[in-house]
Amino acid sequence: MQASNISFTSLGLVVLDEIRCPDWGPLTDILGGSGTYAKGFKYTTPILAVQEDNLKHTSLLDSKAFHYLAGPEDLKARVSKLLALRAEAGIEERPLIIWEPSPLSCGPENLEACMESAASVDILSPNHLELARLFSEPQPDVIDKDKIEDLASKCLDRGVGPDGNGTLIVRAGENGCFISNRNNPAAWLDPFYATMPGETPNAKTVDPTGAGNAFLGSYAVGYLETGSVIKAACYGSVGASFALEQVGMPQLSVQGNEELWNGVNVLSRLEKYMSRQKCGREGDEPEAISSEP
Repeated sequence: MQASNISFTSLGLVVLDEIRCPDWGPLTDILGGSGTYAKGFKYTTPILAVQEDNLKHTSLLDSKAFHYLAGPEDLKARVSKLLALRAEAGIEERPLIIWEPSPLSCGPENLEACMESAASVDILSPNHLELARLFSEPQPDVIDKDKIEDLASKCLDRGVGPDGNGTLIVRAGENGCFISNRNNPAAWLDPFYATMPGETPNAKTVDPTGAGNAFLGSYAVGYLETGSVIKAACYGSVGASFALEQVGMPQLSVQGNEELWNGVNVLSRLEKYMSRQKCGREGDEPEAISSEP
């Protein structure tokens, strides 16, 4: 079979949002997805979900990385189906599989199921609130990094990945992200738009919708390019920064042979961020912390 040119496939939702805010008029047909905007949200039409069978006889089946937004039971069945379809198509290499647990499944009643399903994936990435709910921890008003590290260690003790050596990435909003696995020291990375406690948020951070999804897609590309979980998380942080700058999708433009998002060269922003985090594309990793609780 011809080698794949597809790096990343997301089996999530594509949604056209209508967003109403008190400070400006309604925004319609905003491209979004994988988000819940109110605790009382409910579907009023059937979900047209992407299933693995939709990938049959397409180049997407041979993608190097797959992203799932799913509950634990659904995740196990879908990953099994994906790998079976790839085997039937003669695709022997295992892809990178990234799991973003669906928010509604992140409750203490699903802890055991989530830990069991985590063995099916290479990357497990809840946000800090979802991680706390899984372990029956109260929702904090202020992020407690020590608590996040402790809960992450409990997840790794149970095992992430088929061999137990997968990676846990906790997305922690304005506090950045926490990356840990059994083979490397754990580390915190700042968000691209970092602010100190008490500072006013950067004026460029407009809407967080989609930032987590952008992080994970960019992470996948970064990992495939560098093989480093830390450098890949730098890609993720930069990808998320573009999602934060507006309601909806960032603006794509071309200047000469240069592709720009919101008027910015992505690689230039990446170089700037990696230099700030001391993990240049060819440089050192950021200062690590112990992954022990």
